[in-house]
Amino acid sequence: MNQYDAIIVGGGPAGTAAATVLAEAGLSVILLEEKRMPRHKVCGEFITPECFPTLRRLGVFESIRTAGAQEITQLRLNDVNGRMLQVPIADISRDSSWAIGLSRYRFDQILLDRARAAGAVCMEGFAVKGSLSENGAICGVEGMSLTDGKMRVFQAPIVFDASGRNSRLTVLRDERVGGRPGKRLYALKAHLTGVTGIQDQVELYFFPEGYGGLSRVENDVVNLCLIVSERTLRESAGDGLKIVRQTVMKNKLARARLAQAEVSGKWLSAGPLTFGRRSLSENGLIPIGDAGGMIDPFTGTGMQIALRTGEMAAQSLIECVRPSAVADSAVHRCVETTGPAVQSDGNGWDRLLPEVLARYRSKYQREFGKPMAVAKMLRQAVFSPRSVELVGRILVRSPRLARRMLRATRVQKSS
Repeated sequence: MNQYDAIIVGGGPAGTAAATVLAEAGLSVILLEEKRMPRHKVCGEFITPECFPTLRRLGVFESIRTAGAQEITQLRLNDVNGRMLQVPIADISRDSSWAIGLSRYRFDQILLDRARAAGAVCMEGFAVKGSLSENGAICGVEGMSLTDGKMRVFQAPIVFDASGRNSRLTVLRDERVGGRPGKRLYALKAHLTGVTGIQDQVELYFFPEGYGGLSRVENDVVNLCLIVSERTLRESAGDGLKIVRQTVMKNKLARARLAQAEVSGKWLSAGPLTFGRRSLSENGLIPIGDAGGMIDPFTGTGMQIALRTGEMAAQSLIECVRPSAVADSAVHRCVETTGPAVQSDGNGWDRLLPEVLARYRSKYQREFGKPMAVAKMLRQAVFSPRSVELVGRILVRSPRLARRMLRATRVQKSS
C-alpha cells in the first residue's frame, strides 16, 4: 500500500511523536527517515521537565528512565570570568525538580520503536526528494530507497515535514544558508570520558561569540556541545580539540573539568545554524520540530518544542477528522478520488489543510510564541563579543533575574 492518511518526513522526536499520536488515533501513517537508526546526532541531549507530560502521553517515559537516563537537578551558568550561578531545576520548572540527560542514540530509538508499536509504518533508509501536487494541492512525496536505489511514491492528503532545520521541503534556501559568510554559527558535539565534577548538574559556559555546555548521559559519558562562530571554526581548521581550547577551556572551571577528558567516538558538527520561528506552512506542507523553527540551545527548550509540535500538529489533524471517518477509512477513499467527495466536519477534504494549519498555528503561538521571542532577545546578547561578558555578569550576580529569564524561555503550564 502506498496511500496513507498522513506522511511524516523525518524520524526524530517531532516526527515520531506525530506518528505515535496519529497511529494511536487510528489513522494510517507512514514515517520516512533517511538515516538508519539508531544514530548519534548533534544535540545537547538535555531533556527538560516540560517534556515529561508529552513523554508520558506517548507511553515512553518509563522506557527512557530505564535506558540509562541521568537525573539532572542543577543548572550552573558560568560567565567568561569564571563566576558561577547555580539554579535548581525546581526553581525554573513546575513539572519536576529534575531533568534528564540521555543520548539521542537511545532517545530517538525508543521513540521510533514506540511509533512502530502504535501501528505507524516506519521506513528507514529512504531519502525524500520532494513533494507531489495535484491541482495545486499536496498529495504525497517521492523519494529513493537507499537500500536498492529504487524510486517510490507515497500519497496522502497531509504531509508533515519533520526533516530538520535544513529541510529540502519547507525551508527556503536562504534560510538554510544561515546568514552571511564569516558571520555564520556552527554547532559541535562530542561524548567525553574522564570528565571530572559533572554529576547531577548541567554546566553552561559563555565565551566571546558563543557558548558551550557539559552534562552527563548514560554509561558515565559526558556530553560536550558548543556553538561557535564561523571564524573560530576556520581558525582551528575544524579541529574539535583546538576549538575547545580556544573557547570553552578559556573558562577556569571548564579547564578543570576537561583536563583529563578524552573523546569517545567522533566529533559531530552541524551548520550553518539559523534560529527563530519560520512559517508554519510552506508549499502546502506542515513543518514540525526544527523545520518549523529552531530555538537557541542555551534555553534547553529544543526537545520540548520538537515533541510538542509533533504532538500538537497530529492533534490538529485528528480534531479536523470525525472519528467515524477515520474508523471506516474514509481518508483512504478521499486519496483515491479526484474531488472533495468525502466530508469531514461538514467540509470537503480540500479544506483539510487550511483547517489543520489554523489549529496548529494557534496551538504553537499559545505555547511557544513567548519563549521564541525571549530567546531572540537573549541571542542578540549572547553572540555579541561586546555584550556577552556584561550579560553573563548580570545573570550570575542577579539570581532572581536569571531565574525569570530561564522560566520565560519554556512553557510553564503542562499541556
